[in-house]
Amino acid sequence: MTNTKRLIAMFDSGLGGLTVLTALRRTVPDADIIYAADTARVPYGDRPLEEVAGFARQIIAHLVHDDPTLLVIACGTSCSAFDRFGYEPQNLETLPIVDCGVRAAVATTTSGRVGVIATASTINSSVFERKIQRVLPKARVTSVGAPRLVPLVEAGAWDSDEARRAVEEYCLPFKKESCDTVVLGCTHFPLLRRWFERALGPDVKIVDPAEQCAREAIPLLEPFGPGDGTVRFDVSGSVEQFVRWAHDLAGVTSAQVRHADFSDQVKHPEYH
Repeated sequence: MTNTKRLIAMFDSGLGGLTVLTALRRTVPDADIIYAADTARVPYGDRPLEEVAGFARQIIAHLVHDDPTLLVIACGTSCSAFDRFGYEPQNLETLPIVDCGVRAAVATTTSGRVGVIATASTINSSVFERKIQRVLPKARVTSVGAPRLVPLVEAGAWDSDEARRAVEEYCLPFKKESCDTVVLGCTHFPLLRRWFERALGPDVKIVDPAEQCAREAIPLLEPFGPGDGTVRFDVSGSVEQFVRWAHDLAGVTSAQVRHADFSDQVKHPEYH
């Protein structure tokens, strides 16, 4: 690594990582950020984890050309895929958003009854449950896959009645199991936070892993000099649409935007 300035490289399948971007800009405003959004292949949550791992490795291969000082995996499904197949980026400080969510959940719960809502692939991987119970062996984790939510967010329908009804339905198991903490295990889901708060009520604490991620980024970036607070988006799908959402959801008014084809970086890896 030759870079001496704070440069965060981060990626997600689409809009969800904007919640992480917002938290990072608020907490480390002098860091430069490159955000890779794989909107041409979103959603990841209903794809096989092996395929998602291949996509994520392609994006990382793209991002490392900029010599980042920190990599944020702002995609829960990608974290699940890497956990399943044992992949970790080499020689690069990395914050996986799932690990941030686990640490926040463990610190938040008082009863040990933790709910996790995420994409179907993440829930099927059991990554949250295993990692939470590694720290709290007696924790009772209620896991809910929510395949309808990411498409609603990507369509810009986060304030719709359809989104409200879907969140209410998905939250029923958490209420039944008396969860005192619920982790939003997909970075798209904080964009639906108002509906989660309404469905779960004031006694349930909602964990947004983005907030924990931003806190943990501070000491990792301390050894490096300040950047200029710039933002660059590398987008595989519609650039114009993504820029509109980045403005509306994350307040980004000035950013360099590029179209990127992540698929030409590395071939899909073979995992056995």
